[in-house]
Formats: sequence, C-alpha cells, structure tokens
Amino acid sequence: MKAEFYYDCHRYICSLVQVDFVKELKIKNHQGFVLAVKQGEKMGLLGKSRHNAKQVDVSKPHFYNVIKAAMSALELETRNEVILERNRTIADGEEMIQQQNREIRVLNEQLRIQATQIEHLSRENQQLSVQLVEKEIRETQISQEIEEDLVAPGIEDLIGESEISEKIDELPILDSGLGVELIEHQQDLEEIEEAEEISGGEVEIVDLEVVEKVEVPTESEIKHLPKRVSQRKMRKK
Repeated sequence: MKAEFYYDCHRYICSLVQVDFVKELKIKNHQGFVLAVKQGEKMGLLGKSRHNAKQVDVSKPHFYNVIKAAMSALELETRNEVILERNRTIADGEEMIQQQNREIRVLNEQLRIQATQIEHLSRENQQLSVQLVEKEIRETQISQEIEEDLVAPGIEDLIGESEISEKIDELPILDSGLGVELIEHQQDLEEIEEAEEISGGEVEIVDLEVVEKVEVPTESEIKHLPKRVSQRKMRKK
C-alpha cells in the first residue's frame, strides 16, 4: 500500500511492505532519500539505497513527525481504499439491482402476455363449449325431425288407405244390366240350338256383343282423394 502526503511544505511518498515476516515503513522525500524503519524498532536506515544507507535514530522529533505523518497518510489511504471498495460494492449492488429490476420487468411483461393468452384461450374454450352444446342440440333436433318424418308417412299412408276404402264404400253400385243381358243371351243361344235341331243345322248363329257400362267417378271426386296415397286397382263387387 502506498500513500502521498505533504510535510513542512515538502512532498513525501510512503509505503508499508512485508520484510522477513515484519512490516517495514519506507518514506521517500523529493530528493530521492529513503527512510526505512521496521515495526517496533527505534533505529532506521536513511539513504538512496540500502547498501550505502546509514542508521538514524527515528525517535528524534524530525524523523518522528515524518513517520507519524506517513502513518496517518497510510491510515487515511486505507480508509479511502475501504470507502472506495465499499462504493464499488455499492455500485455493483446497484447495477445488480438494476439488472434484477430489468429482469423483473421482463418477467412481468411475459406474465402479462401469458395471462392475456390464458384469458384468450379461456374465452375460446368457453365458445367451443357453447358451440358443442349448440351442435348437440341441433343434432338432437335433426334426429327427432328425421324420426318424425319417417313415422309420419306410415301414418299418412294408413290414413290415406282408410280414406280410399271409405270413398270406395261410399261409391254407388251401378246396375249395368249385365245379368239381364247374359240371361237373354243364354236364352237366345238355347233357342238357336233348338232351331238347329229342328232345321237340321241351317240356322245362322249371330254373336251378341255384351257391353258393360261402368260409370267413372268425376274429376272432383278424384281430387278429394289423398295425393300421397299410391293408386290401387279397384275391382267391382
């Protein structure tokens, strides 16, 4: 450790070193002379080099005051070093705090972004849940409508067939005179056969055409029948 001080208007440089496990104080003046004094000793060396140095009594007032000023300068330098080290430590601590604050701000921003994303995902999840419920409801309604559509035609067919049967039963039975004509035709055939027997087969046979008259329902009656009912063949009673 080195220190600089002024004594009696002169500039001095002092240092404290370790020599043979003993601390030694060295004081150098502006002329280049060095005073070396070991800790606890009253005699010191004075000279520009250790080889040609001479011993001096450091208890003399001049040397004593110079040594005391040097020790005060070294102590002050030590305190300054402690203060500087403390200031460096404080500065490093402040820098670390600022760095941590920056990291905290970054983390807070990341947390804010994540919270926003979580909120967005939560809203999307709720919307998907609502859409799924609505989809299930629509599918259920569609299934019910399909079932109703499948059941309704069968009922309508039954109703239509019943209505047709009722309409047919309500139609009047027309007497076309077919029975009378058949009986007359049979009588004519018998008469012809008798005539052939009498005349020996010279009688000419004339075929009679039987015409059956059937009254067809009018268009208004047909329109009253259900449209979705399949057409069925009707036989006369």
